[in-house]
Amino acid sequence: MLVGGWGAYAAELLDRAFTNRGRNVHRVGNLTMPAAPDALVDGWSCWLFGEPRDRGGLAESFGLKANEDLASAFGRALAELSADACGLLCGRFAVVAHHYGRDDCLLVRDQLGAQPLVFTRVGDGVLFSEHERDLLEMLPRTPSPDRLALLQWVENGLVPAGRTLYEGLHSLRAGHRLHMDQHGSRSERWWRLQFAGVDAGSEGMLADALRAAAYSAVSRALTGSERPAVKLSGGLDSACVAAGLAASELADGRALALAGTFADHPATDESHLIEATARHTRLTLEQIPFDPSSSMLAPAVEHIVRWRLPPATPNLFLWRPLMARARELGVDLILDGEGGDELFGLAPVFIADMLRSGRLRAAWSLTRGVPGVGHDPGGRTRVRLLRDFGLRPLMPRVVQRRLEMRHSGSPNSIVPPADAAALAGLASRGWGHGDGPLWWRSQVECMIDDRDLLGMGAHFRREDVDEAIDRRHPFLYDLQLIEAALRLPPQALFDPVRDRPLLRDALAGEIPDEVRTRHRKSYFTTVVLAGIRADEAGLIEPLRRTDAPIRAYVATSALERKIAISPDRRLIQEAAALWRVAIINRWLASLA
Repeated sequence: MLVGGWGAYAAELLDRAFTNRGRNVHRVGNLTMPAAPDALVDGWSCWLFGEPRDRGGLAESFGLKANEDLASAFGRALAELSADACGLLCGRFAVVAHHYGRDDCLLVRDQLGAQPLVFTRVGDGVLFSEHERDLLEMLPRTPSPDRLALLQWVENGLVPAGRTLYEGLHSLRAGHRLHMDQHGSRSERWWRLQFAGVDAGSEGMLADALRAAAYSAVSRALTGSERPAVKLSGGLDSACVAAGLAASELADGRALALAGTFADHPATDESHLIEATARHTRLTLEQIPFDPSSSMLAPAVEHIVRWRLPPATPNLFLWRPLMARARELGVDLILDGEGGDELFGLAPVFIADMLRSGRLRAAWSLTRGVPGVGHDPGGRTRVRLLRDFGLRPLMPRVVQRRLEMRHSGSPNSIVPPADAAALAGLASRGWGHGDGPLWWRSQVECMIDDRDLLGMGAHFRREDVDEAIDRRHPFLYDLQLIEAALRLPPQALFDPVRDRPLLRDALAGEIPDEVRTRHRKSYFTTVVLAGIRADEAGLIEPLRRTDAPIRAYVATSALERKIAISPDRRLIQEAAALWRVAIINRWLASLA
Protein backbone atom coordinates (compact mmCIF):
# COMPACT_ATOMS: atom_id res chain seq x y z
CA MET A 1 0.00 0.00 0.00
CA LEU A 2 1.50 3.30 -1.10
CA VAL A 3 1.10 5.47 1.97
CA GLY A 4 3.60 7.00 4.37
CA GLY A 5 4.57 10.04 6.35
CA TRP A 6 7.45 12.25 7.35
CA GLY A 7 7.63 13.90 10.75
CA ALA A 8 6.17 13.36 14.19
CA TYR A 9 2.57 14.36 13.48
CA ALA A 10 2.41 12.34 10.26
CA ALA A 11 3.73 9.34 12.23
CA GLU A 12 1.00 9.85 14.81
CA LEU A 13 -1.72 9.93 12.14
CA LEU A 14 -0.36 6.83 10.42
CA ASP A 15 0.08 4.94 13.67
CA ARG A 16 -3.50 5.71 14.66
CA ALA A 17 -4.88 4.65 11.26
CA PHE A 18 -2.98 1.37 11.08
CA THR A 19 -3.51 0.49 14.74
CA ASN A 20 -7.25 0.70 14.03
CA ARG A 21 -6.68 -1.85 11.25
CA GLY A 22 -4.73 -4.14 13.56
CA ARG A 23 -1.39 -3.42 11.88
CA ASN A 24 1.91 -1.92 13.01
CA VAL A 25 3.95 0.67 11.17
CA HIS A 26 7.67 0.66 10.33
CA ARG A 27 9.76 3.65 11.40
CA VAL A 28 13.21 4.67 10.23
CA GLY A 29 14.33 8.10 11.37
CA ASN A 30 11.59 10.61 10.63
CA LEU A 31 9.99 8.33 8.03
CA THR A 32 6.99 6.14 8.84
CA MET A 33 5.81 3.40 6.46
CA PRO A 34 3.25 0.60 6.84
CA ALA A 35 5.78 -2.10 5.92
CA ALA A 36 9.50 -2.85 6.06
CA PRO A 37 11.59 -1.66 3.08
CA ASP A 38 11.92 -3.67 -0.10
CA ALA A 39 15.69 -3.16 -0.01
CA LEU A 40 18.19 -2.04 2.64
CA VAL A 41 21.71 -1.25 1.35
CA ASP A 42 24.50 0.90 2.85
CA GLY A 43 22.21 3.08 4.94
CA TRP A 44 19.55 3.40 2.23
CA SER A 45 16.06 2.01 2.83
CA CYS A 46 13.87 1.95 -0.26
CA TRP A 47 10.32 1.02 -1.14
CA LEU A 48 9.23 0.43 -4.75
CA PHE A 49 5.58 0.73 -5.80
CA GLY A 50 3.70 0.21 -9.05
CA GLU A 51 5.13 -1.67 -12.03
CA PRO A 52 8.72 -0.42 -12.40
CA ARG A 53 10.85 -1.75 -15.26
CA ASP A 54 14.57 -1.75 -15.80
CA ARG A 55 15.60 0.63 -18.58
CA GLY A 56 18.65 -1.59 -19.05
CA GLY A 57 21.11 -0.05 -16.61
CA LEU A 58 20.15 -2.15 -13.61
CA ALA A 59 20.82 -5.46 -15.33
CA GLU A 60 23.92 -4.12 -17.04
CA SER A 61 25.60 -2.35 -14.11
CA PHE A 62 24.10 -3.73 -10.91
CA GLY A 63 23.80 -7.45 -11.53
CA LEU A 64 20.06 -7.93 -11.75
CA LYS A 65 19.68 -11.70 -11.78
CA ALA A 66 16.88 -13.61 -13.45
CA ASN A 67 15.08 -14.58 -10.23
CA GLU A 68 16.02 -11.49 -8.24
CA ASP A 69 13.55 -8.84 -7.14
CA LEU A 70 14.06 -5.60 -9.04
CA ALA A 71 14.19 -3.77 -5.70
CA SER A 72 17.43 -5.54 -4.70
CA ALA A 73 19.33 -4.31 -7.75
CA PHE A 74 17.74 -0.90 -7.38
CA GLY A 75 18.92 -0.77 -3.76
CA ARG A 76 22.50 -1.35 -4.92
CA ALA A 77 22.09 1.36 -7.55
CA LEU A 78 20.73 3.72 -4.91
CA ALA A 79 23.74 3.10 -2.68
CA GLU A 80 26.10 3.99 -5.53
CA LEU A 81 24.21 6.63 -7.48
CA SER A 82 21.98 8.14 -4.78
CA ALA A 83 18.91 9.87 -6.25
CA ASP A 84 20.19 9.43 -9.83
CA ALA A 85 19.35 5.73 -9.56
CA CYS A 86 15.71 6.55 -10.36
CA GLY A 87 16.76 7.30 -13.94
CA LEU A 88 17.44 3.57 -14.38
CA LEU A 89 13.72 2.84 -14.00
CA CYS A 90 10.78 3.37 -16.32
CA GLY A 91 7.15 2.32 -16.39
CA ARG A 92 4.59 3.11 -13.71
CA PHE A 93 6.41 3.54 -10.42
CA ALA A 94 6.93 5.49 -7.23
CA VAL A 95 10.00 5.32 -5.02
CA VAL A 96 10.36 6.13 -1.33
CA ALA A 97 14.06 6.28 -0.45
CA HIS A 98 15.42 7.14 3.01
CA HIS A 99 19.05 7.73 3.91
CA TYR A 100 19.66 6.83 7.54
CA GLY A 101 22.86 8.84 8.07
CA ARG A 102 21.37 12.11 6.83
CA ASP A 103 17.82 11.28 7.93
CA ASP A 104 16.36 12.66 4.72
CA CYS A 105 13.87 11.12 2.32
CA LEU A 106 12.98 11.25 -1.37
CA LEU A 107 9.48 10.61 -2.66
CA VAL A 108 9.76 10.07 -6.43
CA ARG A 109 7.11 9.87 -9.16
CA ASP A 110 7.77 8.24 -12.53
CA GLN A 111 8.74 10.22 -15.61
CA LEU A 112 5.36 10.13 -17.36
CA GLY A 113 3.00 10.33 -14.38
CA ALA A 114 1.46 6.87 -14.77
CA GLN A 115 1.65 6.33 -10.99
CA PRO A 116 -0.48 8.84 -9.03
CA LEU A 117 1.05 10.36 -5.91
CA VAL A 118 -0.54 12.96 -3.63
CA PHE A 119 0.66 14.58 -0.44
CA THR A 120 -0.30 17.14 2.18
CA ARG A 121 1.78 19.01 4.73
CA VAL A 122 0.73 18.23 8.30
CA GLY A 123 2.32 19.80 11.37
CA ASP A 124 6.08 19.48 11.01
CA GLY A 125 5.98 17.02 8.12
CA VAL A 126 4.24 15.42 5.19
CA LEU A 127 1.62 12.70 4.71
CA PHE A 128 1.61 11.03 1.27
CA SER A 129 -0.34 8.31 -0.56
CA GLU A 130 -1.41 7.02 -3.95
CA HIS A 131 -4.92 8.50 -3.83
CA GLU A 132 -6.63 11.45 -2.14
CA ARG A 133 -9.00 9.04 -0.42
CA ASP A 134 -6.13 7.50 1.55
CA LEU A 135 -5.06 10.90 2.88
CA LEU A 136 -8.61 11.97 3.71
CA GLU A 137 -9.12 8.84 5.80
CA MET A 138 -6.16 9.81 8.01
CA LEU A 139 -6.67 13.56 8.32
CA PRO A 140 -8.61 14.86 11.33
CA ARG A 141 -10.90 16.88 9.06
CA THR A 142 -11.82 16.94 5.37
CA PRO A 143 -10.25 19.93 3.58
CA SER A 144 -12.44 22.38 1.69
CA PRO A 145 -12.63 22.26 -2.09
CA ASP A 146 -9.87 24.13 -3.90
CA ARG A 147 -11.88 26.85 -5.63
CA LEU A 148 -9.55 27.48 -8.56
CA ALA A 149 -8.88 23.79 -9.15
CA LEU A 150 -12.63 23.12 -9.14
CA LEU A 151 -13.34 25.90 -11.63
CA GLN A 152 -10.60 24.86 -14.02
CA TRP A 153 -11.80 21.25 -13.87
CA VAL A 154 -15.35 22.38 -14.69
CA GLU A 155 -14.05 24.54 -17.54
CA ASN A 156 -11.82 22.03 -19.33
CA GLY A 157 -11.24 18.92 -17.22
CA LEU A 158 -7.76 20.04 -16.11
CA VAL A 159 -6.49 20.82 -12.62
CA PRO A 160 -3.71 23.42 -12.08
CA ALA A 161 -0.27 21.85 -11.90
CA GLY A 162 0.53 20.36 -8.52
CA ARG A 163 -2.98 20.83 -7.11
CA THR A 164 -6.00 18.60 -6.50
CA LEU A 165 -9.70 19.32 -6.01
CA TYR A 166 -9.02 19.54 -2.24
CA GLU A 167 -7.41 22.62 -0.72
CA GLY A 168 -3.98 21.77 0.68
CA LEU A 169 -3.77 18.36 -0.98
CA HIS A 170 -1.11 18.42 -3.67
CA SER A 171 -0.31 16.18 -6.60
CA LEU A 172 3.37 15.41 -7.08
CA ARG A 173 3.91 16.23 -10.74
CA ALA A 174 5.20 13.75 -13.31
CA GLY A 175 8.98 13.54 -13.31
CA HIS A 176 9.19 15.31 -9.92
CA ARG A 177 10.27 14.29 -6.44
CA LEU A 178 9.57 15.56 -2.96
CA HIS A 179 12.71 16.01 -0.86
CA MET A 180 12.05 15.85 2.89
CA ASP A 181 14.58 16.60 5.64
CA GLN A 182 14.89 18.50 8.91
CA HIS A 183 14.51 21.79 7.04
CA GLY A 184 11.11 20.93 5.56
CA SER A 185 9.94 19.59 2.20
CA ARG A 186 10.33 20.87 -1.34
CA SER A 187 9.19 19.61 -4.72
CA GLU A 188 11.75 19.57 -7.53
CA ARG A 189 12.05 18.18 -11.03
CA TRP A 190 14.28 15.10 -11.18
CA TRP A 191 13.79 14.15 -14.82
CA ARG A 192 13.64 16.17 -17.99
CA LEU A 193 13.26 14.83 -21.51
CA GLN A 194 16.03 16.06 -23.82
CA PHE A 195 15.80 16.74 -27.54
CA ALA A 196 17.78 14.05 -29.39
CA GLY A 197 17.39 15.28 -32.96
CA VAL A 198 15.35 13.52 -35.63
CA ASP A 199 15.85 10.28 -37.49
CA ALA A 200 17.00 10.25 -41.09
CA GLY A 201 15.69 8.00 -43.81
CA SER A 202 12.95 7.66 -46.37
CA GLU A 203 9.31 7.74 -45.36
CA GLY A 204 9.19 3.98 -45.88
CA MET A 205 12.12 3.44 -43.53
CA LEU A 206 10.60 5.76 -40.94
CA ALA A 207 7.27 3.93 -41.16
CA ASP A 208 8.94 0.54 -40.70
CA ALA A 209 10.87 1.78 -37.66
CA LEU A 210 7.69 3.28 -36.19
CA ARG A 211 5.78 0.01 -36.57
CA ALA A 212 8.61 -1.88 -34.87
CA ALA A 213 8.67 0.64 -31.99
CA ALA A 214 4.89 0.44 -31.54
CA TYR A 215 4.86 -3.37 -31.55
CA SER A 216 7.75 -3.41 -29.04
CA ALA A 217 5.72 -1.16 -26.72
CA VAL A 218 2.76 -3.55 -26.98
CA SER A 219 5.08 -6.47 -26.21
CA ARG A 220 6.44 -4.71 -23.10
CA ALA A 221 2.90 -3.97 -21.95
CA LEU A 222 2.08 -7.70 -22.13
CA THR A 223 4.69 -8.62 -19.51
CA GLY A 224 3.31 -11.07 -16.97
CA SER A 225 -0.02 -11.62 -18.71
CA GLU A 226 -1.45 -15.04 -19.54
CA ARG A 227 -4.83 -13.97 -20.93
CA PRO A 228 -4.61 -10.46 -22.45
CA ALA A 229 -7.22 -8.61 -24.45
CA VAL A 230 -7.29 -5.44 -26.49
CA LYS A 231 -10.20 -3.04 -26.13
CA LEU A 232 -10.96 -2.71 -29.81
CA SER A 233 -12.73 0.09 -31.60
CA GLY A 234 -12.94 0.83 -35.31
CA GLY A 235 -10.05 3.29 -35.07
CA LEU A 236 -6.46 3.21 -36.24
CA ASP A 237 -4.77 3.22 -32.82
CA SER A 238 -6.59 0.28 -31.26
CA ALA A 239 -6.13 -1.63 -34.54
CA CYS A 240 -2.38 -1.01 -34.21
CA VAL A 241 -2.45 -2.45 -30.68
CA ALA A 242 -4.43 -5.43 -31.97
CA ALA A 243 -1.85 -6.03 -34.70
CA GLY A 244 0.95 -5.80 -32.13
CA LEU A 245 -0.89 -8.27 -29.90
CA ALA A 246 -1.39 -10.60 -32.86
CA ALA A 247 2.35 -10.45 -33.54
CA SER A 248 3.20 -11.47 -29.96
CA GLU A 249 3.82 -14.94 -28.60
CA LEU A 250 0.43 -14.76 -26.87
CA ALA A 251 -1.38 -14.92 -30.23
CA ASP A 252 -2.02 -18.62 -29.72
CA GLY A 253 -5.68 -18.44 -28.78
CA ARG A 254 -5.12 -16.84 -25.39
CA ALA A 255 -5.32 -13.24 -26.65
CA LEU A 256 -8.74 -11.70 -27.23
CA ALA A 257 -10.36 -8.61 -28.70
CA LEU A 258 -13.19 -7.04 -26.67
CA ALA A 259 -15.47 -4.41 -28.15
CA GLY A 260 -18.52 -2.45 -27.18
CA THR A 261 -21.24 -2.03 -29.80
CA PHE A 262 -23.85 0.72 -29.95
CA ALA A 263 -26.69 -0.34 -32.22
CA ASP A 264 -28.93 2.49 -30.97
CA HIS A 265 -26.30 5.09 -31.86
CA PRO A 266 -25.28 4.59 -35.51
CA ALA A 267 -22.86 7.54 -35.45
CA THR A 268 -20.92 5.82 -32.66
CA ASP A 269 -21.24 2.16 -33.61
CA GLU A 270 -18.19 0.71 -35.39
CA SER A 271 -19.15 -2.96 -35.42
CA HIS A 272 -18.23 -3.65 -39.05
CA LEU A 273 -14.76 -2.11 -38.65
CA ILE A 274 -14.17 -3.95 -35.37
CA GLU A 275 -15.10 -7.25 -36.99
CA ALA A 276 -12.78 -6.53 -39.93
CA THR A 277 -9.82 -5.85 -37.62
CA ALA A 278 -10.50 -8.97 -35.55
CA ARG A 279 -10.65 -11.11 -38.70
CA HIS A 280 -7.47 -9.60 -40.10
CA THR A 281 -5.49 -10.03 -36.87
CA ARG A 282 -7.07 -13.43 -36.14
CA LEU A 283 -7.99 -12.42 -32.61
CA THR A 284 -11.04 -14.03 -31.05
CA LEU A 285 -13.64 -11.28 -30.85
CA GLU A 286 -16.16 -10.80 -28.05
CA GLN A 287 -18.68 -8.02 -28.71
CA ILE A 288 -20.66 -6.56 -25.82
CA PRO A 289 -23.79 -4.61 -26.82
CA PHE A 290 -24.49 -1.42 -24.92
CA ASP A 291 -27.74 -1.39 -23.00
CA PRO A 292 -29.39 2.02 -23.64
CA SER A 293 -31.23 1.73 -20.32
CA SER A 294 -27.92 1.82 -18.41
CA SER A 295 -27.72 4.61 -15.87
CA MET A 296 -25.00 7.14 -16.47
CA LEU A 297 -25.40 8.57 -12.98
CA ALA A 298 -25.22 5.39 -10.88
CA PRO A 299 -21.55 4.45 -11.50
CA ALA A 300 -20.52 8.11 -11.20
CA VAL A 301 -22.17 8.40 -7.78
CA GLU A 302 -20.58 5.12 -6.70
CA HIS A 303 -17.21 6.52 -7.76
CA ILE A 304 -17.78 9.67 -5.66
CA VAL A 305 -18.67 7.59 -2.60
CA ARG A 306 -15.76 5.18 -3.03
CA TRP A 307 -13.01 7.61 -4.06
CA ARG A 308 -14.33 10.92 -2.67
CA LEU A 309 -13.70 12.47 -6.09
CA PRO A 310 -15.80 13.03 -9.20
CA PRO A 311 -14.90 10.59 -11.98
CA ALA A 312 -12.64 12.02 -14.68
CA THR A 313 -14.90 10.80 -17.49
CA PRO A 314 -18.64 10.34 -18.06
CA ASN A 315 -17.93 7.04 -19.83
CA LEU A 316 -17.90 4.70 -16.81
CA PHE A 317 -21.40 3.47 -17.70
CA LEU A 318 -20.28 2.62 -21.25
CA TRP A 319 -17.52 0.19 -20.33
CA ARG A 320 -18.75 -1.55 -17.20
CA PRO A 321 -20.42 -4.40 -19.16
CA LEU A 322 -17.23 -4.92 -21.19
CA MET A 323 -15.10 -5.17 -18.06
CA ALA A 324 -17.58 -7.55 -16.44
CA ARG A 325 -17.44 -9.80 -19.51
CA ALA A 326 -13.63 -9.65 -19.46
CA ARG A 327 -13.62 -10.97 -15.90
CA GLU A 328 -15.97 -13.80 -16.89
CA LEU A 329 -13.56 -14.75 -19.69
CA GLY A 330 -10.58 -14.83 -17.32
CA VAL A 331 -8.85 -11.82 -18.88
CA ASP A 332 -5.99 -10.61 -16.67
CA LEU A 333 -4.87 -7.58 -18.73
CA ILE A 334 -6.54 -5.13 -21.08
CA LEU A 335 -4.63 -2.97 -23.56
CA ASP A 336 -6.03 -0.01 -25.47
CA GLY A 337 -4.97 2.57 -28.03
CA GLU A 338 -5.41 5.64 -25.81
CA GLY A 339 -2.99 8.42 -26.70
CA GLY A 340 -2.30 7.42 -30.29
CA ASP A 341 -3.69 10.65 -31.76
CA GLU A 342 -1.05 12.73 -29.98
CA LEU A 343 1.78 10.18 -30.18
CA PHE A 344 1.61 9.56 -33.92
CA GLY A 345 0.01 12.82 -34.99
CA LEU A 346 1.08 16.12 -36.45
CA ALA A 347 3.31 18.64 -34.65
CA PRO A 348 1.73 21.78 -36.18
CA VAL A 349 3.97 24.15 -34.21
CA PHE A 350 6.70 23.19 -36.70
CA ILE A 351 5.21 26.08 -38.69
CA ALA A 352 6.35 28.44 -35.89
CA ASP A 353 9.87 27.00 -36.06
CA MET A 354 9.96 27.82 -39.77
CA LEU A 355 8.86 31.39 -39.08
CA ARG A 356 11.36 31.77 -36.25
CA SER A 357 14.21 30.68 -38.53
CA GLY A 358 13.11 33.12 -41.24
CA ARG A 359 11.83 30.46 -43.63
CA LEU A 360 8.60 32.26 -44.43
CA ARG A 361 7.91 30.43 -47.68
CA ALA A 362 8.34 27.03 -45.99
CA ALA A 363 5.98 28.08 -43.19
CA TRP A 364 3.33 29.18 -45.68
CA SER A 365 3.77 25.96 -47.68
CA LEU A 366 3.18 23.85 -44.57
CA THR A 367 -0.28 25.34 -44.12
CA ARG A 368 -1.31 23.24 -47.14
CA GLY A 369 -0.40 20.04 -45.28
CA VAL A 370 -2.40 20.20 -42.07
CA PRO A 371 -4.59 17.06 -41.98
CA GLY A 372 -8.15 17.74 -42.96
CA VAL A 373 -7.63 20.92 -45.00
CA GLY A 374 -7.87 18.99 -48.27
CA HIS A 375 -5.83 19.42 -51.41
CA ASP A 376 -7.04 22.94 -52.13
CA PRO A 377 -7.53 24.90 -48.88
CA GLY A 378 -8.65 28.48 -49.26
CA GLY A 379 -6.47 31.44 -48.41
CA ARG A 380 -8.53 32.29 -45.34
CA THR A 381 -8.03 28.79 -43.92
CA ARG A 382 -4.29 28.97 -44.51
CA VAL A 383 -4.02 32.39 -42.84
CA ARG A 384 -5.86 31.05 -39.80
CA LEU A 385 -3.49 28.08 -39.59
CA LEU A 386 -0.49 30.37 -39.95
CA ARG A 387 -1.83 32.52 -37.10
CA ASP A 388 -2.68 29.62 -34.78
CA PHE A 389 0.37 27.40 -35.37
CA GLY A 390 2.92 29.90 -36.61
CA LEU A 391 2.45 33.27 -34.93
CA ARG A 392 0.75 32.46 -31.63
CA PRO A 393 3.43 30.01 -30.38
CA LEU A 394 6.02 32.78 -30.92
CA MET A 395 4.19 35.22 -28.65
CA PRO A 396 5.35 35.78 -25.05
CA ARG A 397 3.64 33.46 -22.59
CA VAL A 398 1.80 36.34 -20.92
CA VAL A 399 0.16 37.22 -24.25
CA GLN A 400 -0.74 33.59 -24.89
CA ARG A 401 -2.36 33.42 -21.46
CA ARG A 402 -4.48 36.46 -22.21
CA LEU A 403 -5.65 34.84 -25.42
CA GLU A 404 -6.50 31.66 -23.52
CA MET A 405 -8.53 33.79 -21.11
CA ARG A 406 -10.81 35.16 -23.82
CA HIS A 407 -13.40 32.49 -23.22
CA SER A 408 -12.87 31.97 -19.49
CA GLY A 409 -14.34 35.00 -17.81
CA SER A 410 -16.44 36.03 -20.81
CA PRO A 411 -20.22 36.40 -20.42
CA ASN A 412 -20.65 32.90 -21.87
CA SER A 413 -18.15 31.28 -19.50
CA ILE A 414 -19.21 29.57 -16.33
CA VAL A 415 -15.98 30.79 -14.65
CA PRO A 416 -16.34 34.23 -12.99
CA PRO A 417 -13.97 36.86 -14.48
CA ALA A 418 -11.89 37.34 -11.32
CA ASP A 419 -11.31 33.58 -11.05
CA ALA A 420 -10.43 33.38 -14.75
CA ALA A 421 -7.71 35.98 -14.21
CA ALA A 422 -6.39 34.04 -11.20
CA LEU A 423 -6.34 30.82 -13.22
CA ALA A 424 -4.37 32.51 -15.99
CA GLY A 425 -1.84 33.55 -13.37
CA LEU A 426 -1.53 29.94 -12.23
CA ALA A 427 -0.92 28.62 -15.73
CA SER A 428 2.34 26.72 -15.80
CA ARG A 429 2.21 25.12 -19.23
CA GLY A 430 5.68 26.35 -20.01
CA TRP A 431 7.42 23.70 -22.12
CA GLY A 432 9.82 22.74 -19.34
CA HIS A 433 11.64 19.97 -21.20
CA GLY A 434 15.05 20.73 -22.62
CA ASP A 435 16.03 23.26 -25.23
CA GLY A 436 14.58 21.64 -28.33
CA PRO A 437 12.64 23.31 -31.12
CA LEU A 438 9.15 24.63 -30.47
CA TRP A 439 7.42 21.75 -32.27
CA TRP A 440 9.24 19.21 -30.07
CA ARG A 441 8.51 21.06 -26.83
CA SER A 442 4.84 21.43 -27.72
CA GLN A 443 4.58 17.68 -28.41
CA VAL A 444 6.25 16.85 -25.09
CA GLU A 445 3.81 19.16 -23.32
CA CYS A 446 0.91 17.41 -25.02
CA MET A 447 2.18 13.88 -24.34
CA ILE A 448 3.31 14.36 -20.74
CA ASP A 449 2.31 17.62 -19.06
CA ASP A 450 -1.28 17.89 -20.29
CA ARG A 451 -2.00 14.25 -19.43
CA ASP A 452 -0.74 14.93 -15.94
CA LEU A 453 -3.02 17.97 -15.60
CA LEU A 454 -5.93 15.78 -16.73
CA GLY A 455 -5.13 13.31 -13.95
CA MET A 456 -5.10 10.41 -16.41
CA GLY A 457 -2.70 8.27 -14.36
CA ALA A 458 -4.90 8.54 -11.27
CA HIS A 459 -8.06 7.88 -13.28
CA PHE A 460 -6.64 4.69 -14.80
CA ARG A 461 -5.39 3.46 -11.43
CA ARG A 462 -8.84 3.90 -9.92
CA GLU A 463 -10.30 1.95 -12.85
CA ASP A 464 -7.77 -0.84 -12.26
CA VAL A 465 -8.89 -1.15 -8.66
CA ASP A 466 -12.61 -0.89 -9.39
CA GLU A 467 -12.61 -3.40 -12.22
CA ALA A 468 -10.05 -5.80 -10.69
CA ILE A 469 -8.28 -6.12 -14.05
CA ASP A 470 -4.95 -4.56 -14.89
CA ARG A 471 -5.03 -2.05 -17.74
CA ARG A 472 -1.94 -0.86 -19.59
CA HIS A 473 -1.62 1.87 -22.16
CA PRO A 474 1.36 1.34 -24.49
CA PHE A 475 0.76 4.61 -26.37
CA LEU A 476 0.47 6.71 -23.21
CA TYR A 477 3.08 5.44 -20.79
CA ASP A 478 5.88 3.73 -22.71
CA LEU A 479 8.88 6.03 -22.47
CA GLN A 480 10.87 4.28 -25.20
CA LEU A 481 8.02 4.60 -27.68
CA ILE A 482 7.50 8.27 -26.83
CA GLU A 483 11.20 8.93 -27.36
CA ALA A 484 11.02 7.13 -30.73
CA ALA A 485 7.94 9.10 -31.84
CA LEU A 486 9.61 12.39 -30.89
CA ARG A 487 12.50 11.56 -33.22
CA LEU A 488 10.20 11.47 -36.26
CA PRO A 489 10.95 14.40 -38.60
CA PRO A 490 7.92 16.69 -38.22
CA GLN A 491 7.67 17.47 -41.93
CA ALA A 492 6.93 13.78 -42.59
CA LEU A 493 3.64 14.10 -40.67
CA PHE A 494 2.14 16.90 -42.76
CA ASP A 495 -0.53 15.59 -45.13
CA PRO A 496 -3.57 17.55 -46.40
CA VAL A 497 -5.91 14.57 -46.02
CA ARG A 498 -4.43 11.93 -43.72
CA ASP A 499 -3.71 12.30 -40.03
CA ARG A 500 -0.95 10.02 -38.62
CA PRO A 501 0.32 9.30 -42.15
CA LEU A 502 3.45 7.40 -41.12
CA LEU A 503 1.48 5.06 -38.88
CA ARG A 504 -1.04 4.45 -41.67
CA ASP A 505 1.81 3.58 -44.04
CA ALA A 506 3.44 1.41 -41.38
CA LEU A 507 0.30 -0.69 -40.95
CA ALA A 508 -0.23 -1.50 -44.63
CA GLY A 509 -1.09 -5.21 -44.72
CA GLU A 510 -1.17 -5.38 -40.92
CA ILE A 511 -4.75 -4.16 -40.48
CA PRO A 512 -7.72 -3.91 -42.86
CA ASP A 513 -7.42 -1.13 -45.44
CA GLU A 514 -10.92 0.10 -44.60
CA VAL A 515 -9.64 0.89 -41.09
CA ARG A 516 -6.20 2.07 -42.19
CA THR A 517 -7.51 4.57 -44.73
CA ARG A 518 -10.50 5.82 -42.75
CA HIS A 519 -10.11 9.39 -41.48
CA ARG A 520 -13.43 10.04 -39.79
CA LYS A 521 -13.53 9.36 -36.04
CA SER A 522 -16.50 8.21 -34.01
CA TYR A 523 -17.19 9.84 -30.67
CA PHE A 524 -19.35 8.99 -27.68
CA THR A 525 -20.86 12.46 -27.32
CA THR A 526 -24.29 11.43 -28.63
CA VAL A 527 -24.32 8.54 -26.15
CA VAL A 528 -23.30 10.91 -23.34
CA LEU A 529 -26.05 13.39 -24.28
CA ALA A 530 -28.56 10.56 -24.27
CA GLY A 531 -27.26 9.47 -20.87
CA ILE A 532 -27.66 12.98 -19.45
CA ARG A 533 -31.18 13.14 -20.84
CA ALA A 534 -32.07 9.78 -19.25
CA ASP A 535 -30.66 10.89 -15.87
CA GLU A 536 -31.99 14.45 -16.10
CA ALA A 537 -33.59 14.25 -12.66
CA GLY A 538 -30.35 13.33 -10.93
CA LEU A 539 -27.93 15.39 -12.99
CA ILE A 540 -29.58 18.57 -14.27
CA GLU A 541 -32.53 19.18 -11.95
CA PRO A 542 -30.30 19.61 -8.85
CA LEU A 543 -28.52 22.44 -10.70
CA ARG A 544 -31.78 24.39 -10.86
CA ARG A 545 -32.06 24.60 -7.08
CA THR A 546 -31.07 27.96 -5.64
CA ASP A 547 -29.05 26.16 -2.95
CA ALA A 548 -27.15 23.97 -5.42
CA PRO A 549 -23.57 23.93 -4.03
CA ILE A 550 -22.01 24.64 -7.45
CA ARG A 551 -23.68 28.08 -7.43
CA ALA A 552 -21.20 29.25 -4.78
CA TYR A 553 -18.42 28.88 -7.35
CA VAL A 554 -19.65 29.62 -10.87
CA ALA A 555 -21.13 32.55 -12.74
CA THR A 556 -24.80 31.86 -12.08
CA SER A 557 -26.06 33.72 -15.16
CA ALA A 558 -23.96 31.47 -17.41
CA LEU A 559 -25.13 28.42 -15.47
CA GLU A 560 -28.77 29.43 -15.91
CA ARG A 561 -28.29 29.79 -19.67
CA LYS A 562 -26.59 26.40 -19.86
CA ILE A 563 -29.31 24.47 -18.01
CA ALA A 564 -32.16 26.38 -19.68
CA ILE A 565 -31.41 24.69 -23.01
CA SER A 566 -33.96 21.94 -23.59
CA PRO A 567 -32.55 18.40 -23.77
CA ASP A 568 -33.35 17.99 -27.47
CA ARG A 569 -31.49 21.21 -28.39
CA ARG A 570 -28.23 20.60 -26.54
CA LEU A 571 -25.19 20.66 -28.76
CA ILE A 572 -22.91 17.65 -29.01
CA GLN A 573 -19.82 19.74 -28.22
CA GLU A 574 -21.40 20.81 -24.92
CA ALA A 575 -21.95 17.26 -23.63
CA ALA A 576 -18.73 16.89 -21.63
CA ALA A 577 -18.91 20.39 -20.15
CA LEU A 578 -22.52 19.93 -19.04
CA TRP A 579 -21.66 16.60 -17.45
CA ARG A 580 -18.71 18.12 -15.55
CA VAL A 581 -20.92 20.85 -14.07
CA ALA A 582 -23.55 18.32 -13.02
CA ILE A 583 -21.16 15.79 -11.50
CA ILE A 584 -19.05 18.35 -9.62
CA ASN A 585 -22.31 19.55 -8.08
CA ARG A 586 -22.98 15.99 -6.88
CA TRP A 587 -19.45 15.81 -5.46
CA LEU A 588 -19.88 19.11 -3.60
CA ALA A 589 -23.17 17.86 -2.19
CA SER A 590 -21.43 14.70 -0.95
CA LEU A 591 -18.92 16.84 0.98
CA ALA A 592 -21.72 18.73 2.68
